[in-house]
Amino acid sequence: MPAIFELLYREYCRARLAEMRKQLLIAAERAEAIAADYHPATQVDDETTDAYTKSGHGLPN
Repeated sequence: MPAIFELLYREYCRARLAEMRKQLLIAAERAEAIAADYHPATQVDDETTDAYTKSGHGLPN
């Protein structure tokens, strides 16, 4: 009887580890996709934004 429980527990652990690995791979793929879509603002964008901030006027509508 203890051998059956040991076998079941071992299979449960194996399946759980496989599930966790799958979730980590999915999370890593999402992080890579987000990083690929991210593009930092150029210096021209920063200068334009700063001009409105320094003058005290809001951005035009």
